[in-house]
Amino acid sequence: MFGYRRTTRECSVSQLNPRLLQAFQEYFLEHKFGDLKEETLLCCETFSEKESPSKIEALLSGNPDSSDYLGLLLTEQWLLWARTGSRSGTKAFGANLRDIKVKQYSSRLTHETGLKIDGYLCDFKERVWGNLAMGPEEATRKFCEQVRMAVEKVTPPKKRTLPWLNRT
Repeated sequence: MFGYRRTTRECSVSQLNPRLLQAFQEYFLEHKFGDLKEETLLCCETFSEKESPSKIEALLSGNPDSSDYLGLLLTEQWLLWARTGSRSGTKAFGANLRDIKVKQYSSRLTHETGLKIDGYLCDFKERVWGNLAMGPEEATRKFCEQVRMAVEKVTPPKKRTLPWLNRT
């Protein structure tokens, strides 16, 4: 098996990989989200590179790219991400912050860190869950924390009450 070397950097939207930028621009237009640069509160980009993949391992992993870019954007209402690879192409996704739960994760086994997402994505009817793998840099921690806070802002955690304590 093989792992990945990942590096994540905070950046402005205009500093994204050109294919990611184009995917986000098209996604914003299609969904009428407004101006991409004005709406974006935080942006980061992760470059991932497979560590020594053989052709057979690449075939079995289901990911034909030996390297790819992942761009992530946070707006007041949306979490958006786009991925691009030389063989797999470029695709953008989005989720309304009201419709998802997020959590930062870190795996000792795979040495991955990133953002776990569980909920409903724009343009999908079924509930989905998965990880957006990022690098170990401070930009990852900052982005994940900002997304967590943004989700809590639009869907505050419900306070648990014990019914037997509320008797009058």
